[in-house]
Formats: sequence, structure tokens, C-alpha cells
Amino acid sequence: MTTLVKNVIVVDGSGKTPIKGDVLIRNEKILAIGSFPNYKADKTIFGNEGYLVPGFIDPNVSSDRYLTLFLSPLHKDFLLQGVTSIMTGQCGFSLAPSFYGNALSHIESWARKSHININWRSVSEFLGVIEKFELGVNFGTLTGHEVMREDIVKDLTSFRNLTANELRVIRSVLSSSLEEGSFGMSSGLGYFPYQNTTYHELRALLDILKEHKGVYTTHLRNEREKLQESVDETLKISQETSVPTIISHFRPLIGFESQYEKSLSLISEKAAKANVYFDINPFNASATSLEVFIPDFLKDNDQVLMLEKMQDKDIAKKVTSTFPKIDPEKMIILNAPGVEFLNGKSLYEFAKNRDLSAPQALISLMQVTRLKGVVLYENLNQEDVSKALFNERSLISTNSPNFDGVFGPSTYKPERAYKTFTTYLKQASTRPMTVERAISKITGLPSRIFNIDGRGFISDGYFADLVLLTKDFDVSMVMVNGLISVENGLITTTKGFGRLLKKNKK
Repeated sequence: MTTLVKNVIVVDGSGKTPIKGDVLIRNEKILAIGSFPNYKADKTIFGNEGYLVPGFIDPNVSSDRYLTLFLSPLHKDFLLQGVTSIMTGQCGFSLAPSFYGNALSHIESWARKSHININWRSVSEFLGVIEKFELGVNFGTLTGHEVMREDIVKDLTSFRNLTANELRVIRSVLSSSLEEGSFGMSSGLGYFPYQNTTYHELRALLDILKEHKGVYTTHLRNEREKLQESVDETLKISQETSVPTIISHFRPLIGFESQYEKSLSLISEKAAKANVYFDINPFNASATSLEVFIPDFLKDNDQVLMLEKMQDKDIAKKVTSTFPKIDPEKMIILNAPGVEFLNGKSLYEFAKNRDLSAPQALISLMQVTRLKGVVLYENLNQEDVSKALFNERSLISTNSPNFDGVFGPSTYKPERAYKTFTTYLKQASTRPMTVERAISKITGLPSRIFNIDGRGFISDGYFADLVLLTKDFDVSMVMVNGLISVENGLITTTKGFGRLLKKNKK
């Protein structure tokens, strides 16, 4: 099968100046780039001088945590914005390894566990299961620190440091995961009780990543008053180990802009010594587990106990006094496992139906969902988001699952789920930023960081993951492994053409 994409401006993902020409594809790979006026291909696509670019690589996706990976494997929301490869297993969570089935204990706030039974233990077995789902995008995963740790510690009623033997075991598990195809390790240091993870423990695990040339991604210990301290710790561990590091969803929270701006400058200043990046999207809203609103004085591993305590009026009043200022009309219930009829409703609607104030409604929502829910609310400084988006160390990411209507047709769908990359490109076009640099940030750069073999660039012998963009940066055509999934801006297949991604061991 040969496909010829004619009369396009080829932006190859390297940052080099675009060239005008044709691209010839044979089966799943790019055969040649040049001019082929007389070539008779099995299929010819006329590009009309649009931009032909590599498929976009999303470095932070949560379709595993929401289980939409299994509910809607085609990933329509991602394909329609030009994403052809995704990286899951973020913020300390991954679906593998799972020797004792603990992986699903982490997703109760994000999805209903009844959607799936875990019939794998290792990363290798997990990837074998994923392969059967015919994903619409290429799929890679990291190994979650929390999942490994809880499989080893087992007693989840309290947090404690690992023993020397337990640390040896978790290092061995991580090493095996990397050998089986994991791209690295993620940590969720901002989640209770993992703020207590020692630097020594992390350093011991990053030494394994260094040995296997893996990537480290981290949800910072503190994104508020101790943001700069948390960033400094991340820079230090990356510098000491030389492990490529990505700060997950590096967000300018309202009220902490000064800390954010100083931290952003620190990342840029240390770029030559610490190989640290961060991911971000163009929007000013965060998807947040309801647990995040529980103040430190009430936090406990036992969620039932926390909910019981909040039934006390005095405790509930003390809890609500710690809540950030919330516009209830701008806080949307994104996902409420078990009470899905609430999905898409605002906190204002929820409060009005129950005759409650916004803080009281948030407490009530915690009770109704048993603390197992996610809300989306505008808590980011948009001006700082826009600045960070085009920082030399930024990566563009949805930090989202694909929704694809799997939670019901009326479910609210955040913009980042379906138009992160096109919004980024359109904003880039209004700045003094060349198209080749804008494309490189979402293709070649993440490919190099994660060491993804044969993707992220338009080059002879590379996989034909391609996106045809109009001059207005709308997605016209998407090709995954040489097969067309989107044509004229519409999904044209019910079958996924994605492949498993495994870390390049070279």
C-alpha cells in the first residue's frame, strides 16, 4: 500500500526550515520526501500547500486513570486535535505493575473500578492486554511510584519510610518494568501522604532510571507557598542523576503567582545543569480530586473516617474556612463515579438544588461522592499560563483523558481534552515564533526526551504518524502508522491503528 501526500509544506519536527514538496508512504513508514509528479500511488492526498507535520506527542495523559483507555480505545478527542502518541502512568499512578491488585485503589476518585478486572501483574503483561484493544493512538506508559510502593508496603493505614530491603525490592521492580517497556517513573509527591517520601528514596530510584536511560516525571510536593522549594528539589535530583525530568502540570495557581514566576526563572537559569522540563496546557482551569480540598489537619488514609468527622458542624465550618475562593458557576463536576447524573453540572446548580452556600455544597459533594470525584475549576492565572506555554522548557500536554462521550452525552467536556494542541498552535501563530519551532515543541522535543524510536519527525524510515494542518492550524487529516484516521476534519474509522510504544534501549 502506497500513499502520496502532494503539494504540502513539510515541517519535519526538527526545528529546521520547512520545505515545499511531497511525502511518499509505503505501508506504515515514510519512504521518501521530495517531488514525485508522475508517481502512481494507491492513494493520493492533495495537501493544497497546508502544513504536513509529525503526529503530536502528548506527554501527560490520564486515560488510564479514568479507564477511558478501555471504554473508548479509539481516543477520538485526541485524534481530532492531531495527537497520535500518548504517555500515561502519571503522578505516581500506573496500571502496572500490580502484583496484588492495588493499582485500582488509586482510581476511585477518577473512575468506577467495575469497568475492568486486572488480569495482569507485570508491565509486560499489561502491555499485552492493551495491544488487544486496538487503540487509536500509539500508547506508552511510565511506572507509578505509589503503585510500586503500596504493593510492597501493603499496610496502607499509615505512611512510613521503606526498610533497606523494601527499597531493594522496589528498585528491582522498577528495573524490571523498564526492561519490559516502561519509559520511566512518575511520582505524585503532592498527594497525601506521599509528601512524606524522602529524598533518599527518590534518589535511589532515580539511580535505576539513570542506569536504564529512563525519564522521571513528578507532581511537585507543594504547588503553593513552598513551590520554589519543591522546584529546587526537583532541579537538584535531576542535576545529581542526569535523568531527564518533567514537572507534571506546572500550574500558576492564583494567589501564588510570585512563587510561580520565581520558580519558572529558576528552571530557565538551571537549564544547562539540570535537564528539567514541565508540561502545561493553554487553559486556566485544573481538574482536581475532591480530596485536594481536605485541609491538612483532617487528612487521613481512611476516607470514611474523614467523611464522618466532617458531619460534625464545627469541624465542617473549620474545613470550609480553608477553601479557596470559589465561583460556584465556574466549578464543574467533571466526574462523579457512582453518581454520574451529576457529571457536567456546576457547583452552583448542585448548591441551588440543595439550598446550600458554595462551601456547604462542596462539603455535601464530598459526602455524596464519598470523596471519589473530580471537579474542574478556574484557579490558574491566565497571563502566567500564556507566558509559561511558550517557555523554552515547556511541553504541551492535555493532562486529560479522552472523553469521547463515555460518561454520557451531556457530560461536560473540558477544552483541554479536545483542543489543547490546536489552541496552542493558533496562539503560537500570533507570537514571534516560527511554525517550525512551534511544531518541534509538540513532536521532536518530546520524542527526544522520552527516547521514542521512529516517531516525532518526518524522515525516511520513520513511522508515518502525520497531521495535515490548514494555514489556520485546523486539523484536516491524521494518519497513524500509515493509515488514515481523520480526513477533512472528521473521524473516518472505527478501528484504531495505534501501536505499543516501548522505551528505546539504545
